[in-house]
Amino acid sequence: MKLRSVLFSLLLLSAGGCSRSGPEQVLSTAELIRRWADPLQAARLDVPDTTLLSSVDPSGKNDDYNHPLRKGPEGWVVLADLEGPGYMSRFWFTGAENGQHRIRLYFDGERKPSVDTTLDGFCGGADPWRHPLAAYENYCWFNLVPIPFRKRLVVMVQEGGFKPGGWPRLFFQINFSRLPPGMTTEEFRGTYSPEVVAEILRVRDAWVAGGLAPVPDGCEARESTLTLQPGEGADGLDVAGPAMIRQLTVTPDYGPIGDAVAREKLGRQLALQVRWNDSDAPSVETPLGDFFGQVWRRVRFPSMFFTLTNDSYVSRFPMPFEKRARVRIENQSGQPVTVSVRADVQSLPAWEAGWGYLHAHWSRTTAQDVGKPHPILLAEGAGKYVGCILAVMSEDRSWWILEGDEQMYADGAAAPKWRGTGLEDYFNGGWYYQNVIARPLHGVPFKSFFRVVQYRLHLLDATKFGKSFRMDFERGPDQASRGAMESVAWYYLAAPAAAGSALGTALGRTPPRDPLAEATVMNELLNYERFGDYRGAREYIEAFLQMHSKFPKAALLRLRELAYRERLEGFDVVRPEYERFAAEETDPEAVEQAKLLLWFHEDPSHVLVSLSSTAPARALLDGQEAVTAGRPERAVVKGATAGPGRHALALHTLWSPYPSWLQAAVRTHEGLVVTSPDWKYKFRPAESWGATDYDDSGWPAVGGTGTKGPPEEPFIWMEPNGFVDLQSQAVGLRANDEVWPDKRGFFVFRRVFERP
Repeated sequence: MKLRSVLFSLLLLSAGGCSRSGPEQVLSTAELIRRWADPLQAARLDVPDTTLLSSVDPSGKNDDYNHPLRKGPEGWVVLADLEGPGYMSRFWFTGAENGQHRIRLYFDGERKPSVDTTLDGFCGGADPWRHPLAAYENYCWFNLVPIPFRKRLVVMVQEGGFKPGGWPRLFFQINFSRLPPGMTTEEFRGTYSPEVVAEILRVRDAWVAGGLAPVPDGCEARESTLTLQPGEGADGLDVAGPAMIRQLTVTPDYGPIGDAVAREKLGRQLALQVRWNDSDAPSVETPLGDFFGQVWRRVRFPSMFFTLTNDSYVSRFPMPFEKRARVRIENQSGQPVTVSVRADVQSLPAWEAGWGYLHAHWSRTTAQDVGKPHPILLAEGAGKYVGCILAVMSEDRSWWILEGDEQMYADGAAAPKWRGTGLEDYFNGGWYYQNVIARPLHGVPFKSFFRVVQYRLHLLDATKFGKSFRMDFERGPDQASRGAMESVAWYYLAAPAAAGSALGTALGRTPPRDPLAEATVMNELLNYERFGDYRGAREYIEAFLQMHSKFPKAALLRLRELAYRERLEGFDVVRPEYERFAAEETDPEAVEQAKLLLWFHEDPSHVLVSLSSTAPARALLDGQEAVTAGRPERAVVKGATAGPGRHALALHTLWSPYPSWLQAAVRTHEGLVVTSPDWKYKFRPAESWGATDYDDSGWPAVGGTGTKGPPEEPFIWMEPNGFVDLQSQAVGLRANDEVWPDKRGFFVFRRVFERP
């Protein structure tokens, strides 16, 4: 879509907030969907405000559940009763017993709901509300597809709190926007026209691909290369307006920096500043890496507005400006650094008041700030807040710090206009997250024990303000959690203003020290693997071994680094290194694993079988025992033979107390077979359950999303090994205690697969 037509459609939505004579302008559902996926929407100030309804505890305590708007018909509660015209931009929910918990949507006073389905159906299980636009992930249900309503929308769910302990505990958040006078929506009754379905599918395809918006045709590349001495800063770009930066790319030259730790520190030691028009104060002022979503260390993951490609930091936040844009890099490291800066610039025919200027504010608090919330943003002027990335590390060795709610205040009001139900809830997760994940508008790019980085970006659900804005995150309940919080807030203002970031010195921006680093090294490597960032995993091993030179499992990490090279460069390239490692290494466990990796490549029928479990367990491949396990910190990997044809992997486990899991994988020459929620299971099945031709058609699927781990506290430590992907791609399965009557007997999980 051309820029001029995009502006025209956006201005139709805004209507300046003034009443109109004549017929109302109708916002079509197809156009609403298009705007939801249009990155230019982020930079527009003439858009509707967003309101949050949530189950927050009205007493101010931490019981943020079972607080609906009101009672509904018997067995039902009303979560929201919204006056139109407008649209619901986000539905988020957790605490139900399972995805069969029902939800109803009533439009425009109808007596029979147009949408009467289950949480699973509304959140990923039915067209067009499919993953990743709507899903059950990280223990929460959400639907981010905009749902319009002309006069009224009532959202109901089955009630909670009728079982001991107040279960089901219904946590919810609903975001909605009202259209301005003179605007209305199409009538909507829960089903979409073919045109709208096509738009949703187009968006879904883009989200599946990562969601990074492409640079439009017609942009002019402006670029320069700076060589900065320690303590030196310089403008890399000075661009005349009116124009818009559609992509900003900054690429440090890491080649001359031979020290792995120094390379990782550079993202915090270089500072980024952006000034608009003739302002002397930077409106963007952050550590370089943090602005591009790279907090603490580099991780290559996709989002709609920022990413890391090879060594290039990329931002796709639209950056319109009227007169001038200056991009400055400051080198606060101890060595000379060469940095390339590039902007893809789109000319604007004229400046329009509907555009906002991008701002970015960096904030840091520490354990010394107990008793006070973490400030995400304090801004003056008119504008809108469009999201943040937040890094959290607890010094209490607890996830309790994530129990803090977010609060937003606008225009000097004493009461918050937005109050959430928990830190992870704001980021579309819950229950301290399951694992790392990256979606276009939200994600968890890093999670280890009691440390986590998360982001959320508001495209169609931004919060507006006319004079001032403040956003805080509570430091856990009662502001009592000790820990570090670091954040970048992105926001747009009608006029350039100072970002107000207190960057201090590069030394003062050193990421908080992790006392559990040696215990969690494997967990952090699995994070990289889940994103397919094998290069990042190699870089982390190099930096880790430099900082922990006496780590007792160093040989296994060096072997794993070779396995990452195999993924990146192919086995033929790395084979001599494997052979040299097996011949020269003195650690017998590392030698044994290197030989097993070489054996795997000797014959296409060779496979590797991995198993880890908190209870005594065994894996049978085609009825033959392949591997046994029972120590939660150790994944046991053995070789087996499985030629072309049909095969069955069956897992036998005894009971163990929570937290418990069983995790397995088979690596073949075509790929992986891993434990996942679609595996079948049964308590104490009949004999021969391991046989390939055993009839398991009556067995149910595990369902859900699997366990939080492995590992899961208190089992923090995972022994390193040389077998890439076997643990990161597998989900931990847990036997259902409700169908395990007396903790005796055994459970079997089973999967059939084919080899060509």
